[in-house]
Amino acid sequence: MGKLNKESSVALYQQLIDEIKNQITSGKLAVGDRLMTEFELSQEYNVSRITVRKAIEVLVEENILIKKQGIGTFVAEKRLTRNLETFMGFTSNCIQEGKTPSTKLLTAELVKATPVDVKNFDLKSGEKVIKINRLRISDGNPVIIEETRFSQKYAFLLGENLEGSLYEILAHNGIIVSGGKRTISICNTTKEEAELLEVEENEVMLYMKDICVDVNGTPIHSCKSIINPRRYEIIINTMSNKR
Repeated sequence: MGKLNKESSVALYQQLIDEIKNQITSGKLAVGDRLMTEFELSQEYNVSRITVRKAIEVLVEENILIKKQGIGTFVAEKRLTRNLETFMGFTSNCIQEGKTPSTKLLTAELVKATPVDVKNFDLKSGEKVIKINRLRISDGNPVIIEETRFSQKYAFLLGENLEGSLYEILAHNGIIVSGGKRTISICNTTKEEAELLEVEENEVMLYMKDICVDVNGTPIHSCKSIINPRRYEIIINTMSNKR
């Protein structure tokens, strides 16, 4: 490991941040690896523990490191990032972030429309909808449990390969998702959900609900997503108008 330059104009804690980042980039530290303790780092780099603590706090804030109470500090998984201003599909999102997407189809069936379905798709009571449940995976890690619902006019989907991008299938049929309405809250995992997402039962997850529409504002599908926030980051861009 390199030593820090105390004659440099760059603050020691920033030099330590850069050193740890370089070790991660070079592969010397991999995802899940445990960092040395604050004492060990201060001895290794001949700096105060206050300097070490500040560097680690910054790296935790940047989601590069993660602290586990009573265990230590570890290299965090790089999370997928989704900008709420766009209705980008999971597959495209993964590819944009340099990750490999995959999907496990859980169920695909016709079911009786719920009162919410009737409202969302302007259906008659008793009509059926297509319900597709899938597990979305990034670089081999389960990230999202997704339930997507369509009216019966999209029944052709049941004959398609649903372990890829639904948006690509829709686009091939001339159907383009152009926007919609999105709400986000939190939920706790059931035993089954925890097993699929490889987390603890009752762990807090993000819960996202979408109604996606075409260019004419006609609803195409609804979607409920249970998202592991340790592997998926939701961002909102805000800008202030200066007059």
